[in-house]
Amino acid sequence: MRKLASVALGILAAALAVSTPGIANAQTDSGVQPSIIGGGTATETYSFMVSLNNGCGGSLVAPQWIVTATHCGSASQGRIGSTNKNSGGEVGRIDRRVNKPGTDLTLMHLSTAVRAAPVAMASSNPAPNTTARLLGWGCTSWPSCSTPTTLRQIDLRVLPSSSCYAGGGGSGDVCISGDRTHSACHGDSGGPAVVGTTGRWTLVGETHGPGDNGGECATSTLYTGIAQHLSWIRQQTGV
Repeated sequence: MRKLASVALGILAAALAVSTPGIANAQTDSGVQPSIIGGGTATETYSFMVSLNNGCGGSLVAPQWIVTATHCGSASQGRIGSTNKNSGGEVGRIDRRVNKPGTDLTLMHLSTAVRAAPVAMASSNPAPNTTARLLGWGCTSWPSCSTPTTLRQIDLRVLPSSSCYAGGGGSGDVCISGDRTHSACHGDSGGPAVVGTTGRWTLVGETHGPGDNGGECATSTLYTGIAQHLSWIRQQTGV
Protein backbone atom coordinates (compact mmCIF):
# COMPACT_ATOMS: atom_id res chain seq x y z
CA MET A 1 0.00 0.00 0.00
CA ARG A 2 2.99 2.28 0.05
CA LYS A 3 4.00 1.98 -3.58
CA LEU A 4 2.49 5.30 -4.71
CA ALA A 5 5.14 7.23 -2.81
CA SER A 6 8.08 4.83 -3.21
CA VAL A 7 7.75 4.92 -6.98
CA ALA A 8 7.22 8.68 -6.82
CA LEU A 9 10.54 9.17 -5.06
CA GLY A 10 12.29 7.28 -7.85
CA ILE A 11 10.51 9.42 -10.41
CA LEU A 12 11.51 12.57 -8.52
CA ALA A 13 15.15 11.51 -8.51
CA ALA A 14 15.03 10.79 -12.23
CA ALA A 15 13.41 14.14 -12.91
CA LEU A 16 16.19 15.94 -11.07
CA ALA A 17 18.79 14.15 -13.18
CA VAL A 18 17.12 14.48 -16.61
CA SER A 19 14.72 16.89 -18.28
CA THR A 20 12.50 15.45 -21.01
CA PRO A 21 11.07 17.92 -23.58
CA GLY A 22 7.36 17.55 -24.35
CA ILE A 23 6.69 15.43 -21.30
CA ALA A 24 3.41 17.22 -20.54
CA ASN A 25 2.04 16.16 -23.93
CA ALA A 26 2.61 12.41 -23.51
CA GLN A 27 -0.35 10.20 -24.39
CA THR A 28 -1.59 6.84 -23.18
CA ASP A 29 -1.58 3.79 -25.47
CA SER A 30 -5.24 4.49 -26.28
CA GLY A 31 -4.36 7.97 -27.53
CA VAL A 32 -6.23 9.69 -24.71
CA GLN A 33 -4.54 12.85 -23.44
CA PRO A 34 -3.51 11.91 -19.86
CA SER A 35 -3.89 14.07 -16.78
CA ILE A 36 -3.81 13.11 -13.04
CA ILE A 37 -4.77 10.15 -14.84
CA GLY A 38 -7.67 11.32 -16.99
CA GLY A 39 -8.36 14.71 -15.38
CA GLY A 40 -7.11 18.15 -16.34
CA THR A 41 -5.13 21.19 -15.26
CA ALA A 42 -6.27 22.73 -11.96
CA THR A 43 -9.09 25.23 -12.44
CA GLU A 44 -8.26 27.25 -9.34
CA THR A 45 -5.31 27.93 -7.06
CA TYR A 46 -6.42 25.85 -4.03
CA SER A 47 -4.81 27.90 -1.26
CA PHE A 48 -4.46 24.80 0.94
CA MET A 49 -2.64 22.60 -1.60
CA VAL A 50 0.92 21.65 -0.63
CA SER A 51 3.78 20.28 -2.73
CA LEU A 52 6.32 18.62 -0.42
CA ASN A 53 9.97 18.28 -1.41
CA ASN A 54 9.81 14.52 -0.82
CA GLY A 55 7.66 14.10 -3.95
CA CYS A 56 4.31 13.91 -2.15
CA GLY A 57 1.35 16.19 -1.71
CA GLY A 58 -0.33 17.52 1.40
CA SER A 59 -3.09 19.79 2.68
CA LEU A 60 -2.79 22.87 4.88
CA VAL A 61 -5.27 22.45 7.74
CA ALA A 62 -3.98 25.27 9.99
CA PRO A 63 -1.49 28.14 9.48
CA GLN A 64 1.36 25.92 10.75
CA TRP A 65 0.09 22.41 10.04
CA ILE A 66 0.02 20.13 6.98
CA VAL A 67 -1.78 16.78 6.70
CA THR A 68 -0.03 14.16 4.56
CA ALA A 69 0.71 10.42 4.40
CA THR A 70 3.13 8.75 6.82
CA HIS A 71 4.52 6.52 4.07
CA CYS A 72 5.82 9.62 2.27
CA GLY A 73 8.58 9.96 4.87
CA SER A 74 10.33 13.14 5.94
CA ALA A 75 10.26 16.47 4.11
CA SER A 76 12.14 19.66 4.89
CA GLN A 77 9.82 22.12 3.18
CA GLY A 78 6.47 22.54 1.48
CA ARG A 79 5.25 24.93 -1.20
CA ILE A 80 1.75 26.10 -0.30
CA GLY A 81 -0.97 27.65 -2.42
CA SER A 82 0.58 27.37 -5.86
CA THR A 83 -0.46 25.24 -8.83
CA ASN A 84 3.21 25.19 -9.91
CA LYS A 85 5.19 22.79 -7.75
CA ASN A 86 8.44 24.67 -8.45
CA SER A 87 7.43 28.31 -8.01
CA GLY A 88 4.87 30.68 -6.52
CA GLY A 89 2.85 30.47 -3.35
CA GLU A 90 4.58 30.37 0.03
CA VAL A 91 7.44 28.09 0.99
CA GLY A 92 7.37 26.88 4.56
CA ARG A 93 10.13 25.08 6.46
CA ILE A 94 9.04 21.89 8.22
CA ASP A 95 10.57 21.56 11.68
CA ARG A 96 8.82 18.44 12.98
CA ARG A 97 6.33 15.73 12.10
CA VAL A 98 3.80 13.85 14.19
CA ASN A 99 2.71 10.39 13.05
CA LYS A 100 -0.52 8.85 14.28
CA PRO A 101 0.45 5.31 15.33
CA GLY A 102 -1.08 2.48 13.35
CA THR A 103 -2.26 4.74 10.53
CA ASP A 104 -0.93 6.36 7.36
CA LEU A 105 -1.67 9.85 8.70
CA THR A 106 1.06 12.38 9.49
CA LEU A 107 1.00 16.02 10.56
CA MET A 108 3.92 18.24 9.53
CA HIS A 109 4.57 21.42 11.49
CA LEU A 110 5.79 24.61 9.82
CA SER A 111 8.34 26.72 11.68
CA THR A 112 6.44 29.89 10.73
CA ALA A 113 2.74 30.40 10.08
CA VAL A 114 1.76 30.98 6.45
CA ARG A 115 -0.88 33.39 5.14
CA ALA A 116 -2.63 30.87 2.89
CA ALA A 117 -6.17 29.86 3.86
CA PRO A 118 -6.38 26.31 5.29
CA VAL A 119 -8.95 23.80 4.09
CA ALA A 120 -11.94 22.84 6.24
CA MET A 121 -11.91 19.27 7.56
CA ALA A 122 -14.81 16.83 7.27
CA SER A 123 -16.55 15.61 10.42
CA SER A 124 -18.15 12.70 8.56
CA ASN A 125 -17.35 10.70 5.45
CA PRO A 126 -19.08 11.59 2.18
CA ALA A 127 -21.88 9.26 1.10
CA PRO A 128 -21.34 6.84 -1.79
CA ASN A 129 -21.87 8.47 -5.21
CA THR A 130 -20.77 11.87 -3.87
CA THR A 131 -18.43 13.62 -6.31
CA ALA A 132 -14.95 14.07 -4.84
CA ARG A 133 -12.12 16.05 -6.40
CA LEU A 134 -8.61 14.59 -6.33
CA LEU A 135 -5.59 16.91 -6.59
CA GLY A 136 -1.94 16.14 -7.24
CA TRP A 137 1.26 16.27 -9.25
CA GLY A 138 1.45 12.50 -9.75
CA CYS A 139 1.87 10.43 -12.91
CA THR A 140 -0.33 11.56 -15.77
CA SER A 141 -0.24 8.14 -17.44
CA TRP A 142 0.48 4.54 -16.48
CA PRO A 143 2.52 2.33 -16.81
CA SER A 144 4.57 4.92 -18.71
CA CYS A 145 4.83 7.73 -16.16
CA SER A 146 5.38 11.43 -16.69
CA THR A 147 4.85 13.95 -13.90
CA PRO A 148 3.52 17.48 -14.47
CA THR A 149 4.79 20.77 -13.11
CA THR A 150 1.26 22.18 -12.97
CA LEU A 151 -1.30 20.79 -10.52
CA ARG A 152 -3.88 18.37 -11.94
CA GLN A 153 -7.40 17.56 -10.79
CA ILE A 154 -10.09 15.00 -11.49
CA ASP A 155 -13.65 14.53 -10.24
CA LEU A 156 -14.60 10.94 -9.37
CA ARG A 157 -17.30 9.14 -7.38
CA VAL A 158 -17.04 8.04 -3.78
CA LEU A 159 -17.58 4.28 -3.49
CA PRO A 160 -18.71 2.25 -0.46
CA SER A 161 -15.67 1.80 1.78
CA SER A 162 -15.93 -1.98 1.32
CA SER A 163 -14.94 -1.51 -2.33
CA CYS A 164 -11.39 -0.76 -1.16
CA TYR A 165 -11.07 -3.44 1.52
CA ALA A 166 -8.81 -5.49 -0.77
CA GLY A 167 -6.34 -2.61 -0.64
CA GLY A 168 -6.30 -2.62 3.16
CA GLY A 169 -9.00 -0.03 3.76
CA GLY A 170 -11.29 0.10 6.76
CA SER A 171 -14.79 1.43 7.39
CA GLY A 172 -13.45 4.87 8.30
CA ASP A 173 -11.45 5.29 5.10
CA VAL A 174 -12.71 6.84 1.86
CA CYS A 175 -12.74 4.80 -1.33
CA ILE A 176 -12.70 6.70 -4.63
CA SER A 177 -13.59 5.17 -8.00
CA GLY A 178 -10.99 4.74 -10.73
CA ASP A 179 -10.05 2.81 -13.84
CA ARG A 180 -7.31 2.60 -16.49
CA THR A 181 -7.89 6.16 -17.71
CA HIS A 182 -9.17 7.86 -14.54
CA SER A 183 -7.41 7.64 -11.16
CA ALA A 184 -4.83 8.97 -8.75
CA CYS A 185 -1.33 7.62 -9.37
CA HIS A 186 2.27 7.51 -8.13
CA GLY A 187 3.26 10.92 -6.80
CA ASP A 188 -0.24 11.81 -5.61
CA SER A 189 0.38 10.23 -2.17
CA GLY A 190 -0.50 12.42 0.79
CA GLY A 191 -2.53 14.78 -1.36
CA PRO A 192 -6.20 15.60 -0.83
CA ALA A 193 -9.59 14.34 -1.81
CA VAL A 194 -12.03 17.22 -1.31
CA VAL A 195 -15.75 17.79 -1.73
CA GLY A 196 -17.62 21.03 -2.26
CA THR A 197 -17.51 23.84 -4.81
CA THR A 198 -15.06 26.49 -6.01
CA GLY A 199 -13.49 28.24 -3.03
CA ARG A 200 -15.49 26.20 -0.50
CA TRP A 201 -13.76 22.85 -0.25
CA THR A 202 -13.75 20.31 2.58
CA LEU A 203 -10.97 17.78 3.06
CA VAL A 204 -12.35 14.24 3.30
CA GLY A 205 -9.20 12.17 2.81
CA GLU A 206 -5.47 12.01 2.09
CA THR A 207 -4.11 9.68 -0.58
CA HIS A 208 -2.97 6.35 0.87
CA GLY A 209 -2.69 3.92 -2.04
CA PRO A 210 -4.48 1.64 -4.51
CA GLY A 211 -7.94 0.44 -3.56
CA ASP A 212 -7.17 -3.15 -4.51
CA ASN A 213 -4.20 -5.43 -3.86
CA GLY A 214 -2.66 -4.91 -7.31
CA GLY A 215 -0.48 -2.15 -5.92
CA GLU A 216 -0.54 0.03 -9.02
CA CYS A 217 -2.42 2.94 -10.60
CA ALA A 218 -5.51 2.85 -12.83
CA THR A 219 -7.76 1.45 -10.14
CA SER A 220 -9.88 2.72 -7.27
CA THR A 221 -7.89 4.73 -4.72
CA LEU A 222 -7.88 4.41 -0.94
CA TYR A 223 -7.87 7.64 1.07
CA THR A 224 -7.22 7.83 4.80
CA GLY A 225 -10.49 9.28 6.10
CA ILE A 226 -10.08 12.64 7.83
CA ALA A 227 -13.31 12.36 9.82
CA GLN A 228 -12.18 9.29 11.78
CA HIS A 229 -9.00 11.11 12.85
CA LEU A 230 -10.47 14.59 13.33
CA SER A 231 -10.30 14.58 17.14
CA TRP A 232 -6.63 13.57 17.06
CA ILE A 233 -5.81 16.21 14.44
CA ARG A 234 -7.51 18.89 16.51
CA GLN A 235 -5.73 17.74 19.65
CA GLN A 236 -2.34 17.98 17.96
CA THR A 237 -2.91 21.23 16.09
CA GLY A 238 -5.24 23.17 18.37
CA VAL A 239 -7.61 23.81 15.45
